[in-house]
Amino acid sequence: MKVIQVKCPQCNSPIQSKVRDHLFYCTQCNTMHTRNGGIEKLDYEIGEFNQSAQGERLYMPFWRVYATLVVHSKDVEGGSLFKLTQWIKGASNTGNMFIYIPATELDNAGFRALSGRFTSNPPKYSTRLNFGNVNRLPATISKQEAANLADFVVVTMEAEQPGVLQRLNYTLTVNDTKLVFLPFVKGPQGMMPAL
Repeated sequence: MKVIQVKCPQCNSPIQSKVRDHLFYCTQCNTMHTRNGGIEKLDYEIGEFNQSAQGERLYMPFWRVYATLVVHSKDVEGGSLFKLTQWIKGASNTGNMFIYIPATELDNAGFRALSGRFTSNPPKYSTRLNFGNVNRLPATISKQEAANLADFVVVTMEAEQPGVLQRLNYTLTVNDTKLVFLPFVKGPQGMMPAL
């Protein structure tokens, strides 16, 4: 087996990583890359920690999927399309939304909780230029996988009330996908957002 040193395609600096990650971050030029058939430079944001955040700090990667949702038809009994009507304003059946896909390895309950929380209530944060020596969790979900999971998040969120949604015919078109590192703290209750 031949070991090859990974170098930044932007500045040619060696990239060091001790964890298995889909992403390569260059600390010299602050660029993020992924291998997607070839090497692709990624657009990304890093959220700033809330100053009062207590606990071990870390960054969790998310794919922020910007999508257009078009509801063609729906059949609802015993309730309404509560989550979707929050995204689609007025009498329109079309709207744009951000869908947050956790890009790191989580159990099913953790994935649903975080994707639902940030999709239904998008986080507000200031950004910073680098990670500031704070560890980041490795990304295990690719950009393409995140785009495919966006449908799952929409359906899962709407189906949280069993027996309410009977039929939903919709189209979800992904317009853009951006990598976002959100600040978290690890404490006795597990990982919590530190926005």
